[in-house]
Amino acid sequence: MKIAIGLGRHKDPGKAAEAAVKQALRAVPKPTLAVAFASIRLDQAKVHKALCRHLDPAILTGGSCYAEITNAGVSRGSVVVLLLSGPGLKAEFSVSETSEDCRRTGLCLAGGVSGPGRAGRAVSLVFGSISTGYEQRMVDAIAEKLSPAPVFGGLTCGAYDLGMNHPDFWTTYQYCGCELTKKGARLASLEFPEGVKLAFGYGHGWEPVGEELTITRAEGPVVYELNGVPVIEFYRQFLGRDAREKFFELMVQRYGFSLAAHDAGKTVIKMPVSCDFKKGAITYFPSEDLQGRKVRLIQASRTSLIEGARRAAAECAALRPGKKPAFVFMVSCCSRSHILHSRVNDELEAVRGVFGREVPVFGLYSGGEIIPWCGHGRARHGSSYHVTTVALMAVYSDGRTAAAVPEARPTAEIAGTEKDLLARSEEMLDTTESFLANMSRKSYKDGELLRRQHEMIHAYTPHGVWKEVGAVASAGGQELKDAEFTGVFMFMDVKGFTPYTEAHTSAEVVKALNEIFSPATDLIYKHGGDVDKFIGDCIFACFASAENAARAARDIVLLFMELNAAGNPFSVRIGLNGGRAVRANVGAPGRREYTFIGDAVNTAQRLESACEPGKVLVSAGVYAEAASVFSSAEERVVALKGKAGPVTAFLCEP
Repeated sequence: MKIAIGLGRHKDPGKAAEAAVKQALRAVPKPTLAVAFASIRLDQAKVHKALCRHLDPAILTGGSCYAEITNAGVSRGSVVVLLLSGPGLKAEFSVSETSEDCRRTGLCLAGGVSGPGRAGRAVSLVFGSISTGYEQRMVDAIAEKLSPAPVFGGLTCGAYDLGMNHPDFWTTYQYCGCELTKKGARLASLEFPEGVKLAFGYGHGWEPVGEELTITRAEGPVVYELNGVPVIEFYRQFLGRDAREKFFELMVQRYGFSLAAHDAGKTVIKMPVSCDFKKGAITYFPSEDLQGRKVRLIQASRTSLIEGARRAAAECAALRPGKKPAFVFMVSCCSRSHILHSRVNDELEAVRGVFGREVPVFGLYSGGEIIPWCGHGRARHGSSYHVTTVALMAVYSDGRTAAAVPEARPTAEIAGTEKDLLARSEEMLDTTESFLANMSRKSYKDGELLRRQHEMIHAYTPHGVWKEVGAVASAGGQELKDAEFTGVFMFMDVKGFTPYTEAHTSAEVVKALNEIFSPATDLIYKHGGDVDKFIGDCIFACFASAENAARAARDIVLLFMELNAAGNPFSVRIGLNGGRAVRANVGAPGRREYTFIGDAVNTAQRLESACEPGKVLVSAGVYAEAASVFSSAEERVVALKGKAGPVTAFLCEP
């Protein structure tokens, strides 16, 4: 098998392509396959025209990319070409226009070739445009039709530096044989000669920041809430409350989500690609329905990404221990190159350090990576479309191989002082990234602790008090102010509970009480009320309106009727009274309650004491506003403890 890699760096796009092709053709004059990638910064029409002039367009595939990979290093603004030939190497090609129906694209590509080659030495090499983010459907369709041949490749890249919200970011180019397309895909069905084996590996190096989260509101890949928190607000804890939108969009790409993958210990990444600040949403790639999915926040640093590439190479190399590959095809993500910046060559060197510096390496920084789940490429779980990942295909040959690769261009010598300053600057940047990553993890951990504390305190605090505390604290206040409240007060008492406590253990008593209080509390909140406190086997609640209070009381009585029918031994009595009360701070500076005080509250409690089990005793004022809620009522004149004279009330049934 013959392998040649060409590199053209000329400023003129046509001349750069011509130089790359001629360099490769010297070693492989009659190629079976030609793969070419050219920087998105170059005029793609001129590049493609030059490629077709010097190569048979029928064997050509590839497209635009963010950066180009060869043994000479990672380059930008260049053209790179891979040529393969040899006895027994077979290649078939198909082309499809991409559309929103990604599965249809995959079926069209797979239908354009005769079928899979021999397992272990066949591969479906795919390069195409980004369409909807659901390119996994295209990959799945190809894998279904051409199994057991694995699918490997990537998506061509647009002008990444313009930002993902810029329309030109999504403008990509594909070399579909003699056609230069913007919305196309090209499949090369390859079968390598006998004695050739393929191995695959992928990795990313993103590090988890916090605990598992649940996406609680999403529409497809568009996420609105995480653990009930608005997603924009969630990210601001890391990026700053005052972060401007442009800075936010740039930095949010350092914080993706990871989901568990098919292989144990592996994860796949969902990358935030665009923010809609008006709707409060962030869109993630690759696209899938994220509603209810369990994810973990992850963070990228230059050091961790380089280590992720090394692990991907080690995984791939471990499948053929002690063997040197004939060449390695490397597809990395454009976002990785952006994050790595001046250390982008270190990612390539991490890969070469595993396989050997003499091994030919060819590839691109892409808009997405396609790699088999299983390292040997057998169709156990098919292949997957990733972003921000390094995907590697190593081709091993038992026979003779001849390879020609470009040499690294000599770099100008840097004076000693400047070299030291540059090295110190790089070290400082890596150290700063590590420091910030640790700060992010600490911030997240502290935030999670604070959130759990808030959730616990919230559960022990009346909802109205919780909201008031939040408003006062946000305004810089130190304590809640006494305030007048006009509404309806409810006291609900469970009858028959005292004898029950005498005959049962403390654990049984608590369990029985909670089985009663939980549904009753839900009904109070359902009807707009707020539980002020639990007093033994009694609930004290407040409502803004008489009708809401009456509806809650009626439904609680109906609930107990159902419980009694099911064998529950307890009954309930409820008192309702309306009027004014003061919500005030009661207690000492170190331990306070913010509770209701006033005659209207006392009267409600006295009405509950005078009520019959299974009924609601309602003051005349409340009944006048909510009589229609109850099925029947009997007017009563009752003497209440602490009152100078009897009061009129209504004994109501649901």
